[in-house]
Amino acid sequence: MLVKTSNEFVQKYIENIAIEMQSDLLEVIDIMAAISPNAELIGDLGIPYFQQGSTLLYGVAAREDHLYVYFFDSNLLHDFAYRLRPAQFGNNCLIIHRLSDININVFVELISQMRVHFDRSN
Repeated sequence: MLVKTSNEFVQKYIENIAIEMQSDLLEVIDIMAAISPNAELIGDLGIPYFQQGSTLLYGVAAREDHLYVYFFDSNLLHDFAYRLRPAQFGNNCLIIHRLSDININVFVELISQMRVHFDRSN
C-alpha cells in the first residue's frame, strides 16, 4: 500500500466490505491518489471516487467479491484488455477479483494513461 488514506468516508466504506477486499481497495485508492494528487476524493455517489473540477476522473467500488474500477472514459480500457487478464471489462469499468490476479504495473500504467487522457480532454 502506498499511503493509507485518512478520508472518513473511505474508512467507513472499507469497514463495510469483506476483509479480503479491504487492502486491495485501499491500494487502488492510494494509486489513484498518487497519480492525481490534485483531484478530490469524494464519496457522495456512495463509492470512493476522484473528481477534478466537476468531472469524475475515476473511482472504485467493492461489489460482492470483486472490485469495480470506474473511469470517466472507457476508450483506453480495450488497449489494456490483454495485458490485464483475467480482469473483465464492463460499462466504463474494469472488474478485478483480486489485485494480485493482475499485473499491478500494467494497472498503474492504465490509471496513468487515464489521467493523461483526462487532462487532454479537459
